[in-house]
Amino acid sequence: MRRIDLFEATMQGWARLSPAQRDRFFQAGLKAALRLDRRQFRAWLLRRVRTAPLAAPIDPARFAISDRDMAALLKQLPLRADDADRGTGL
Repeated sequence: MRRIDLFEATMQGWARLSPAQRDRFFQAGLKAALRLDRRQFRAWLLRRVRTAPLAAPIDPARFAISDRDMAALLKQLPLRADDADRGTGL
């Protein structure tokens, strides 16, 4: 898993929140900070920046497959029923 700058991720997520969401997040963070130790609070905050509403929206274009990639994948797929059994050893 890649390391993230927790402060930077929190500030980017904070910028995406509406004022009501900011207020709710601030209150939840304050309650968590008062009841958790330092490591537990860091884990709490890390979970929050990886989930909505602090998490960045998913960009569907990141998952797009180019025509060239699709052609290469299709060449590797079995196109006949007997081809599917060839690689499994059945």
